[in-house]
Amino acid sequence: MAMPDLYQTRPARDTDIPFLAPIAEATLFPGDMLPDMMAPGLNGNTEDIWRVVLQGDTPVGFAFVQPEAMTDRTWNLRAIATRPDLHGAGAGTALIQSVEAALGTARLLVIDTTQTPDQDRARRFYAARGYDHVATIPGFFGPDEDKVTFTKTLA
Repeated sequence: MAMPDLYQTRPARDTDIPFLAPIAEATLFPGDMLPDMMAPGLNGNTEDIWRVVLQGDTPVGFAFVQPEAMTDRTWNLRAIATRPDLHGAGAGTALIQSVEAALGTARLLVIDTTQTPDQDRARRFYAARGYDHVATIPGFFGPDEDKVTFTKTLA
């Protein structure tokens, strides 16, 4: 007998924001930024893609990707986060797989992070899912904060 999937994914909805804002707050950026960030994608006013990962019926993480202007089917993963208590439990993997599938004919997915110790886990996560570390730009985000770029060829 097959085990049911622990996580499901789907496109984000505005009703997810109350669940996602605390996750953003705990992991990436102030949660009150989320409604304005999500609005263009939720309203269909942009090509932005927002995906959520659910545990049961509850959103427990989100991802946000945008197409890169003036490129051939290159997308940038701008944000991915899951509830901190679920780190290492498969929710992030389900989410990034969902994003990759949602991108359809995308050619390349780019992910930027930093070299700082608080991003060690994220860098390991991307590498373990087939993303290649392709560049480091010293001092990009600030004097002591480098930009670390990963890519994965999708199509």
